[in-house]
Amino acid sequence: MSPHPDTGTDTATGTEAVTVTETETPPAVTAPALRRILVGYGGDERSRDAVRLGVALARAADAHLHLQLILRQDSAFTPAYPPVGDVGGIIADQARGWLAEAQQMIPDDVAHSSAISPAPSVAEGLIAAAEEHGADLLVTGSGVGARRLTTHPAVDALLHSSPVPLALAPAGHRGETPVGHVLAAVSPGGGVHQVADDAAAWAAQLQVPVTQVTFPQGGDPARAVAAHDWPDGGLLMMGSSRLAGRRRLFLGDTAARILTQLPIPLIVMPRHDTPDHRNDHPSPADSVR
Repeated sequence: MSPHPDTGTDTATGTEAVTVTETETPPAVTAPALRRILVGYGGDERSRDAVRLGVALARAADAHLHLQLILRQDSAFTPAYPPVGDVGGIIADQARGWLAEAQQMIPDDVAHSSAISPAPSVAEGLIAAAEEHGADLLVTGSGVGARRLTTHPAVDALLHSSPVPLALAPAGHRGETPVGHVLAAVSPGGGVHQVADDAAAWAAQLQVPVTQVTFPQGGDPARAVAAHDWPDGGLLMMGSSRLAGRRRLFLGDTAARILTQLPIPLIVMPRHDTPDHRNDHPSPADSVR
């Protein structure tokens, strides 16, 4: 990856190329887009990827970082088999140990907190925690792979239901490069793009350039993403599909294919559906179904 994206069309051949348009760094804003960032933590390597991304974002935005660990509740209709007795105390002790390890990853200059809560599922618990803490962003690790984004059941559920923006850290994300670019994925043609405005607000707070990118409407978008030279420290922001409910996420088919080849963090924004952003113009999430 390069420190700065190129302007124009990348090296992918034919129409299968990511088009990049540089824009000026927007002026400072009075209302920060990021004040509280919630990281879903589970003690595994993808959770550590999420913490590294959360730390980088919190440091750049001067935001509060909150770690949330979800303990899944057993259902009375699905008892454990074979019976193993009450292990709740053991699991809670392990969870506290995991959070202690995670807190050691957070630098002293990043304000942070942590909590453990029960929930029927990880996704439900994280959404409830995000709403309770007034989080502006929910961060999770994407899965396992070769420094690309993959999904697992909890991430899939969040990608189709979260009421707050969701950040996915690529597998093996080290967080060594500070946040340096916000890239907004917009559809070709004119029109008002919700994600472009969101990206501009983020870039203003982070004091980094904002860049617009478009993905090919024909061919294989995943191939174009794989061939593109993405910037170190970049964040790709993408809107939700038209299928998303108001103020909810929904990842379309094209976006799902894009993330399999994306080596930088992906931010998926909920649908606003305000008078200024009625999603009249399809996002990359809508272009292929």
